[in-house]
Amino acid sequence: MPSTRTTVKPYPSGTKWTIIGRYGHTQTEELVLYAEPNYSSLTDDYLPEEISAHELWRLWVDKVWNKAHEQWPQLYRPGEVTILWTVTTPSFDGIFEAAPHVRSLPEDPEMVKTLGPYEPEDFLTHYKTPVNAETGEPVNWVRLPVMDRGWNATAGDKGGFIQEVTGWKPSPLQPAMDVLQIGRAAGLYVPDLP
Repeated sequence: MPSTRTTVKPYPSGTKWTIIGRYGHTQTEELVLYAEPNYSSLTDDYLPEEISAHELWRLWVDKVWNKAHEQWPQLYRPGEVTILWTVTTPSFDGIFEAAPHVRSLPEDPEMVKTLGPYEPEDFLTHYKTPVNAETGEPVNWVRLPVMDRGWNATAGDKGGFIQEVTGWKPSPLQPAMDVLQIGRAAGLYVPDLP
């Protein structure tokens, strides 16, 4: 008996979107999602020839594995690391805005003291919902491809050490990653829970 199931996959590479700015500027671009787990920007201080992906993993895990739980224990379990999501182009040119439909972190009381209360902005603050340049269909945000990141002799991407050592990248708009689960599954160093 033939299967009636369908599998919805990410949009193919090269899919173009018509994007209209809030003030009418129109452009056609390929869009992707860029995931940045918290503190993974520690790679900004290194080059791949200076430090291995495994060494970066250990530094990062020791720094971040329990930060979200310590700050917001009602929202995050030990080992969960928040992920910042951005909508951009494969080359990072032009568009680089926070992804819509993502759970915002609670306001940091120190930031509110310094800057006052703020209203988070995202892609839809600055642009209308993109439509497929060929079909006119509105974007399904969770079907945008998630950028691959690496940390090796040919790639030195911000945070690329995580995908390099684990083989893992998040599902689109996933709010957090469980460092303990992912690290254990990949046979990597993770701290013991207290």
